[in-house]
Amino acid sequence: MNEIDAFIEFKSLLNSLQPYSIDLSLDRTKFILEKLGNPQNNFQSIIIGGTNGKGSVCQFLTDVLIDAGLRVGTYTSPHLIQINERFKVNNIPVNYSTLLKSARYIHKNMFNTKLTYFEFLTVLAFMVFKDFNIKYAVLEVGMGGEFDAVNVVKPILSILTRISLDHEEYLGKTHQEIAQTKAKIMKNIGVVGKNSKTVTEIIRKNSTSKLFFVDDSYKRKANSTNISMHGISVRENLSTALLSIDVLNKYYDLNLKYESLKKSFWPGRFEVIESKDKTYILDGAHNKNAVSKLVLSIQKYKNMVLIFSALNRKDWKNNLKILMPHFSKIKLTKISYHNFSADLESLKNFLIEQEYKGKVEIFENVNEAIWSTFYEEDKTYVISGSLYLVGEAKSCYLSNLFLP
Repeated sequence: MNEIDAFIEFKSLLNSLQPYSIDLSLDRTKFILEKLGNPQNNFQSIIIGGTNGKGSVCQFLTDVLIDAGLRVGTYTSPHLIQINERFKVNNIPVNYSTLLKSARYIHKNMFNTKLTYFEFLTVLAFMVFKDFNIKYAVLEVGMGGEFDAVNVVKPILSILTRISLDHEEYLGKTHQEIAQTKAKIMKNIGVVGKNSKTVTEIIRKNSTSKLFFVDDSYKRKANSTNISMHGISVRENLSTALLSIDVLNKYYDLNLKYESLKKSFWPGRFEVIESKDKTYILDGAHNKNAVSKLVLSIQKYKNMVLIFSALNRKDWKNNLKILMPHFSKIKLTKISYHNFSADLESLKNFLIEQEYKGKVEIFENVNEAIWSTFYEEDKTYVISGSLYLVGEAKSCYLSNLFLP
């Protein structure tokens, strides 16, 4: 079977599940894994949770482990363009033929258990990593913590990045409630990124693990470490990765080196693309903390234009409030993700209500919005509001025409 046919069948199989349902429990995942011989026990796991920065910390740790000569599986979510981006072995996405083979086997052996979309993908990752005989798995927790499907593993290291408000309908309405839920991934040895004192104390109280916390010395290390990635958030995430490297070396003698981080790259998170005389900054910021960090990261740029969209369930009003004072023009567009995009007229009317003084334009999709920039004198464009928007931007003109 060729890759196109495998992709089509794979997507069809996933769509037969519960693609948009969320049912917080580990029972279904544990049951299926036991029936499949517990593939997650065939390798050592490092698990990364939190609200912001999980993906980049996953990439940092993947790179240092590979550079140490180890075979590494990396499981992250969501994907930007192709779903197989979620499953990588030594930084190479697993092909669809391989994914389909394992997916068929799992689907055949579900014993009438109705796994959600994310649960199925998590079980699939464990099966694929077992078959590839990896030594270490770097696993990103989905949106949750205690009842997230990834939390079935027994990690050698658990990591929590910064915790902020997101997915409140499932995780809690306050930082404290969300921290309490996410802290339940901390097992054995844990590393905690920079957080408020309140969140830090909640993590301490809700974990029996040996914990290590990022302090100012690791923030200084992060600022002086040579990497190719940009943005204030990246440096914060790097400090968490650096402490994690030191903990892994101390307790597991892995001989991981900071130098391995020089070429680390995590797309769509303050990703800067230069094209002729224009600069395009792609950042999937979609909550208050991430958007605030984005604003700090773009201070050196002048006369910027924002290309914005968001999922309708996100707090896009507050995000726009933070963003709009920094842009002379805003191009509003839609996300094609299953009709979950915020309404264009609602976005425009909100800007009018807020008495935004700049020019507002509306486009049916991000492709049209990017195309319009080719004929303008503006030099800097920030594409933000959702990772789904960034993924669509990368899959059209920004990937086809601009990238070398």
